[in-house]
Amino acid sequence: MLCTNARRNLELLEALGQKGCKTCIILSSQPEQYPALLECAARYQMRLLGPNSLGLLAPWQGLNASFSPVPIHRGKLAFISQSAAVSNTILDWAQQREMGFSYFIALGDSLDIDVDDLLDFLARDSKTSAILLYLEHLSDARRFVSAARSFAKQTYPGD
Repeated sequence: MLCTNARRNLELLEALGQKGCKTCIILSSQPEQYPALLECAARYQMRLLGPNSLGLLAPWQGLNASFSPVPIHRGKLAFISQSAAVSNTILDWAQQREMGFSYFIALGDSLDIDVDDLLDFLARDSKTSAILLYLEHLSDARRFVSAARSFAKQTYPGD
């Protein structure tokens, strides 16, 4: 997880790649860095969440790789958002109601990992039975529909 001045992102991503890291969450970045970040990640076969992401919370694994200090309860609902502001609001709202999540993921700018990738991942996750999405745009509508159908078939095979 890169939580530093955006100018250091490429240097740190390179160091992570050299150490064998396969996934990185980038909390802040500047658009002019995106091509170099993607090229570096591809060189090391690394996946990127973000940049400009709030991060990821996975309560079943005890993981809080996010800006949020709010602990969340375990549940069967996954939340995926393209907005850090909406994510914070939902997180606060859910905390007040002791609502649980399987995953809580803020995509940010979706430089690499997109909502479709996460739907495919969550379709195979036994802890997730439903997904709540907040989307501002789709990069590939057909791929999104395909991933959503795949999740529905995995989760509700008789329907």
